[in-house]
Amino acid sequence: MNTKSGSSDILSAAKVIVVGQVILGLLFICFASITTNWFGVKSSIIGVAIAVIPSLLGLIAAAFKIKTNKDISIRYLAKLNSFIKWVYTAVMILAVVRFIPVNHVAMLLAYSVTFLGCFLTPILNKPQFRMT
Repeated sequence: MNTKSGSSDILSAAKVIVVGQVILGLLFICFASITTNWFGVKSSIIGVAIAVIPSLLGLIAAAFKIKTNKDISIRYLAKLNSFIKWVYTAVMILAVVRFIPVNHVAMLLAYSVTFLGCFLTPILNKPQFRMT
């Protein structure tokens, strides 16, 4: 695999995935700001952050791994991305539940809706929406 194109392809995909997640996250935060109080909005913002940050970290780690090792399989990169994403998600959820008072329902709803932003990726990757 060509390291320059592989790394840039992963980073390009990361941009599209994060944009899809941020779009749905912002829509959910707007909905929460209309329907709930400040506590619910804060919980929604935390839920969106828990969905976006681990996805971004996993994709950046895969891009870094392909830069450092030319002969790496795509299956390994996918497993690495998934592992990093789930570990950071679990750590962030545990830290938030333990140390920050939040509305758990609003946080998990925001996380779930934002996580669905991955499914917007094929729509955002059409030529009329392409950012690169």
